[in-house]
Amino acid sequence: MTNSVLAQEINGTVADQETRELQEYVEIFNISNHQKTVSNKKGEFKIPAMPNDILVFVQPGYRTDTLFLVNLKPVKRYLQQNRYDLQTIEIRGTAFNPEEEYADAYRAAKAFSLNVNRPLSFSPLTYFSKKGRYARKFVRRMKKEPNERAIDERFNNFSVKAICPLAGAQLDCFMVMYRPTFKALEKMDPDGLKLYIMDAYKEFKKLPEEQKTLPSLKYR
Repeated sequence: MTNSVLAQEINGTVADQETRELQEYVEIFNISNHQKTVSNKKGEFKIPAMPNDILVFVQPGYRTDTLFLVNLKPVKRYLQQNRYDLQTIEIRGTAFNPEEEYADAYRAAKAFSLNVNRPLSFSPLTYFSKKGRYARKFVRRMKKEPNERAIDERFNNFSVKAICPLAGAQLDCFMVMYRPTFKALEKMDPDGLKLYIMDAYKEFKKLPEEQKTLPSLKYR
């Protein structure tokens, strides 16, 4: 009798509430027995369950859906789209100007650079010094900073969490692995960015668990 009870399961389909389009890769969790499954291309799923269990349906771009099982009859779940719009954040105020904000570093980098018009002022010892290398490296980094900030305005924890059920270490790993380049992001309108995040999350879900967190930093 015990084995028969444990062998019970429920099956069903998952679709979009408005279009009735069947949904693939929907994650279904039975939080009562800690079982998990994913819907197939036809939106079908099957998961071990018993009456009074609670199922949770998770799909990027949709609101999380919860179902209390009264019985084990096949179910049809219709997920409601998350209407969060990934519009570009409007930034007001003074535009970022690294040469103004980090004027001292820029002056240092220029001082340590080779100036062919003033050969007597150039010192190889100074140019290749640790301070000189650091200053030039900092300036190169600052030249890329406006683009990096532009990416952060659109691809950030808030925009990703509005679509994907990620948090903590897995969210950090996702943000690093799928951070788009500035050129790629320029070509994405709000809907394009939303689709990019959803597709990236589908890939992320397929990874082994050990690859879904960033390696810990080791200090010597």
